Amino acid sequence: MPLYAREHRSRKILIFGTGTGADIARRYFELDSPHQVAGYVVDREFLAAPAFNGRPVVAVDDAIKTFPPDDVLAFVPLGSARMNMLRAEKYRLLKSMGYRFATYVHASNRLEGHCEIGENCFILENQSVNFDAAIGNNVVIWSGCQVGDRSRIGDHAFLAAHVVLNGDVTIGEYVYLGSNCNISNSVHVATQSFIGANALITQNTIERAVHVVEATPAAGIDSLRFVRLLKKHS
Repeated sequence: MPLYAREHRSRKILIFGTGTGADIARRYFELDSPHQVAGYVVDREFLAAPAFNGRPVVAVDDAIKTFPPDDVLAFVPLGSARMNMLRAEKYRLLKSMGYRFATYVHASNRLEGHCEIGENCFILENQSVNFDAAIGNNVVIWSGCQVGDRSRIGDHAFLAAHVVLNGDVTIGEYVYLGSNCNISNSVHVATQSFIGANALITQNTIERAVHVVEATPAAGIDSLRFVRLLKKHS
């Protein structure tokens, strides 16, 4: 599958949605690729204005007429809502309408030639991806993740910033991985598992598993007093 975001020729991009995710995607495409956002498409009940960021917005049932699939590449940047199922639904909807998809890979990454990447992926800055890894379709990988050798990331997964996948890890479909979680060698994270921030996963998970780490509790002391106490003991 071509990495359309790294093509030298300019393409027109049709983005699903007009929220924060759509605006983030627009900025990355325009600042870090040769492509231009042609417009936006939304469900009709969310058609609140005819334009967003100076580009036209149309209801999804008018998309083909306004943005023919032969003229644009689609991109669905929605986040992890409903365990990534919302993003998957809109991806499948546009696919059923005949659209092909852009994949965005930030220029700081060198992935071509040793990593398989699917369509409609959004891969941000400074990834460390070893040889023979594979990333499925409709995957979001936020900044600064480590994907170990021969690891596999299933369709519709979402990796927050600084996730670590050691070698031979398998991430199932619709999985959510929180920031700074660490998945040990050869572990299989099952479909729709929710792995919270800072979690350490050393064994296979079951489907729809939830693994979370408790938040660091407040120390119960005023910060200025705490700093004074530190100075006394330094």
